[in-house]
Amino acid sequence: MELYLFICKAQKGDKKSISDLYLDFYPTIKKLSNNIGYEEAETDLTISFLELIKNMDIKCFFNKDNKQIAKFINTFLKNKSVDFFRKYVLKKKEMVEINYDLLSDNSNIDFYSNVFILELLEKLSYLQKEIITKKIIYDFSDTEIANQLGISRQAVNSTKNRALNRLRKILIQNGGEEVGRKDNRISIQPRYMDSSNGSINILYSQKPRKERSSSGRERNQVSKYYI
Repeated sequence: MELYLFICKAQKGDKKSISDLYLDFYPTIKKLSNNIGYEEAETDLTISFLELIKNMDIKCFFNKDNKQIAKFINTFLKNKSVDFFRKYVLKKKEMVEINYDLLSDNSNIDFYSNVFILELLEKLSYLQKEIITKKIIYDFSDTEIANQLGISRQAVNSTKNRALNRLRKILIQNGGEEVGRKDNRISIQPRYMDSSNGSINILYSQKPRKERSSSGRERNQVSKYYI
């Protein structure tokens, strides 16, 4: 009942409870905002989190334990981050027109990589793009994605595999050159991506899944409510 009591106090204006709740969920906010990739993402998620705490119907959670309440809040934050990412992608597609002269500027490497990833995702079907975004960028489980999209877990897995195979073919066989020009724009065509970029490097990783996910044990030491 610890979380329930904290939220009750926070809704009554108790500043310490609000601060404690924010610190408990800050690792999740930080992780998700980093995945979104724009500068104000952490602020946007923080505002959404505080609005949730203020407005959620806490009476519905009277008989729920900490784990159930934390899961509800974490799912809310994940869904919010997906919404923010979609808006970010739409805004970026409207704004991006890359000048040839900028291609030699090393300070724009991260920007170019983001544009390239967005162009890659456009090569997928709507369902494939939804699943890849939720699975790789936001770390939803197959079951969570299936529930959100109203399809079976097997369908999620098979669609994800088809999408990854499609992206591998573009990146490995064609070196990214299938992501070509549109109108007066020029797309970025790197033949590899820096494996330090945490967004889509699963396409290249040869490490076993168990090894890639080993950091989960470390995350649990940061906050007991961290996803």
